[in-house]
Amino acid sequence: MKRGQNQMFNVSICDDSKYDIDKIKNALGMFSKRKHVELSISEFSNPEMLMYEIEDGKIADIFILDVEMPNMDGFELADKIREHTETSIIIFLTSHDEMASMGYKSKALRYVIKLNLERDIEEALDSAIAEISNVNDKTITLHHYNDYWRIAYKDIICVTRISRQLVITTRLLGDITDNRGIKEFFDMLSDNRFLFVDRSCFVNIDYISQIKGYSLKLTDGQILPISRRSLQNVKQTLLEQWGE
Repeated sequence: MKRGQNQMFNVSICDDSKYDIDKIKNALGMFSKRKHVELSISEFSNPEMLMYEIEDGKIADIFILDVEMPNMDGFELADKIREHTETSIIIFLTSHDEMASMGYKSKALRYVIKLNLERDIEEALDSAIAEISNVNDKTITLHHYNDYWRIAYKDIICVTRISRQLVITTRLLGDITDNRGIKEFFDMLSDNRFLFVDRSCFVNIDYISQIKGYSLKLTDGQILPISRRSLQNVKQTLLEQWGE
């Protein structure tokens, strides 16, 4: 799915200065209006609170980090973020030119000098969104109430309808719930790696390790039933995929 206009990008700002956070949010708001890009912005005044969110599975598309913060500086924070995501974009904020080159050690996309914030943040965001759009694997943004996640298709193991909710089982973040219908969600993904095995469940065929009778085994150990109606299509698809 191509990311671009009218797509939601989740941005987390971490800065110990409320004044600077407000300036950043104002700049992001102007960027959003000019570029017709929707930004969901979260703000954190200390790195510990941001890490709590990340460890809870709430990983932003773009992180804007102040380099100079007490207890944990922006570079240390970036290293910790990289333990949870390789694809999110990191933009450093600094008051000093000489610190800027250090940013690239943490795979930061770029740095913005606070003195030139309004001028430089737009270019940084343009580059960030272009980088996200060029990620090799497709991604989808999921949301449940006030929580947002950006998930790569390759990390979706299976999707199951339980009662009136979808449960999306992912490789990195565990189970995420969504309020859409299963057919709507399947059509939205529109990718031939996903296969219905029952009217209430479809799977990513890259995670199927075995099929036996009317059940299949996934690489995470799950065993899922295959409906009688779906069995022939499941077998045929897997035979083609596995080259038999």
